[in-house]
Amino acid sequence: MYLKCLTITFVIFVSKTLAESATVPITTVLTTLVTYSDTYCDLYWPCEQECVDMNVSPHFQCECREGYFLQADGTSCRQTEATTVPTTVPITTVPTTTVIYYDTYCDLYRPCEQECVALDNSPYFHCECREGYSLQADRTSCRQTEATTVPTTTVPTTTVPTTTVLVPTTPKGAYDTYCFLYRPCAQECISLDSSPYFRCKCRQGYTLGVDGKSCIKPPRPTTTMPTTIHSDTYCDLYAPCEHECIPSNFSPYYKCKCQQGYRLKSDNKSCELKNKQA
Repeated sequence: MYLKCLTITFVIFVSKTLAESATVPITTVLTTLVTYSDTYCDLYWPCEQECVDMNVSPHFQCECREGYFLQADGTSCRQTEATTVPTTVPITTVPTTTVIYYDTYCDLYRPCEQECVALDNSPYFHCECREGYSLQADRTSCRQTEATTVPTTTVPTTTVPTTTVLVPTTPKGAYDTYCFLYRPCAQECISLDSSPYFRCKCRQGYTLGVDGKSCIKPPRPTTTMPTTIHSDTYCDLYAPCEHECIPSNFSPYYKCKCQQGYRLKSDNKSCELKNKQA
């Protein structure tokens, strides 16, 4: 209100000055000046594009031309960035379930080496292997199946033990047993359904070691060495002769001999000089 009064006072002052000059009628000057300068939009022009006068505070409202939109400050305008949708691409080709595809445990973490099957409950996934591979003990990695080919033309089928785990009984899962994966036994391994998941067995002529895995061959029975062997003769064991001892295969298993210049005494063990007088 103060600003409007000040404007009118200025207009009246100017009008009187012009009227005194007798060049323009005062009514014409007053009407022209008041019409041009008594609105907020005309005095200050706060808007960037269009300004609409209002009778109440803030006495103006800004608007933008077509193709522009009003900014947060209420005065400036910005060109609209229209998104052009190609007419050659059907709207139906835009997938509506793109986010759903990546919200499973398999898609987020990819825990399996080959195939992952999503589950609704914990652990939320189940790993599977492709044909020719078997699932490992960690339940995530896969290993190529090492199938044992048994020639039917040369080996009878009855010679294959029924307890061996290397002969698959089902098309899938035959090679994921503890025996096949870790081979803990020295000779034969029998798989079990519960811990320790295996039992070792030795072939005929061997005994199982204290560790439950190794196989030990029993020692051969000891036999008496022939008496003809030099290190096991009566002469070597007892040394009955004074000079030389000759081993024999018959009792008494030895014969004494004296060195040159000596003769055997009556005890057949000791020696004396030949020229010794009785």
